[in-house]
Amino acid sequence: MRINSVVLPLILGCVFVGAWSRVQAQDPQFTQFFANPVYMSPSYAGASSGHRAVLSYRDQWSIMPNMYRTLSASYDVNIASLRSGVGVFVLGDLAGTGNLGTILVGAVYSYSVPLTDVWSFRPGIGFYYRQNSISYSRLTWGDQLNTDPPSSTTMQRPGKRRIYDIDATVSILFHSENAWVGSTWDHMLRPKDSFYGEGSRVPFRFSLFGGYRFVIQSLYRRGVDQSLSVAANIRYQQRFAQIDVGGYWFKYPLLLGIWYRGVPMLKGYFGSDALAFMVGFRYNGIQVAYSYDLTVSGLGPSSGGSHEISLTYEAPITPKKRKYKAPICPPY
Repeated sequence: MRINSVVLPLILGCVFVGAWSRVQAQDPQFTQFFANPVYMSPSYAGASSGHRAVLSYRDQWSIMPNMYRTLSASYDVNIASLRSGVGVFVLGDLAGTGNLGTILVGAVYSYSVPLTDVWSFRPGIGFYYRQNSISYSRLTWGDQLNTDPPSSTTMQRPGKRRIYDIDATVSILFHSENAWVGSTWDHMLRPKDSFYGEGSRVPFRFSLFGGYRFVIQSLYRRGVDQSLSVAANIRYQQRFAQIDVGGYWFKYPLLLGIWYRGVPMLKGYFGSDALAFMVGFRYNGIQVAYSYDLTVSGLGPSSGGSHEISLTYEAPITPKKRKYKAPICPPY
């Protein structure tokens, strides 16, 4: 029997197991979480000066075959007359040799409550349709490793190729024009997460995020011309915890950033630690950013790191005269 006939299926099997454990314990994530505000928190729906559209793509561990690929798109709008924001969100995630996929389609809503002339409080809520799918024909099962070439498996396959469910999220956000802090509770309805029809459910996910923008220079017609922003995003799901912390410097129109991802107080999270470097530009309501994650533990350089690109477009709406003008959440 050729060694490759055993080694290759074992490698592919490990990839599948890694992907499966991620679906059970961790959601798709973005290094540029600040560029995916509606995915991070429904409270960000409408927390801009008007219309906002975002498109993001992430290729995680790019050298390894068939790893994690995530694409998301969102649109939200600020309805100032109602002190509200509404939005829609779509995410597709594909992982592993078995094309283990997740699709999320949802709608989000937020409401702005004025606290002072500087601060606002925005509670938010989101409802989602969720679909998980898998391609069994692309998998190699354990009892197929003893023959050359591999035979058909005698193991019992799960009874379903797709599972469907609904989910809900709630969030809160306190913000001024240069500061923000908030929290999100995801998977409130614990959607189904088993292809065998058993009682496995997606675990709750909790996140706490915040930051501050230091304005260095501001121009009358162009607004903020130079700033330094620092931010952190802490997430906890089942037994997995992760912290993203860092910042970026903006000098119109250039963006440069650096981030650390990991859990410095806890060990044993395989492949979770990374340094991320970002470059981008912001011009006339358009922002394009590219980031690269350099894995510093676990897989290390052999993973090829992770690539991520985001495109954001904002179109302001001229507000009607009113007694109170809610501060716009800073654009990170």
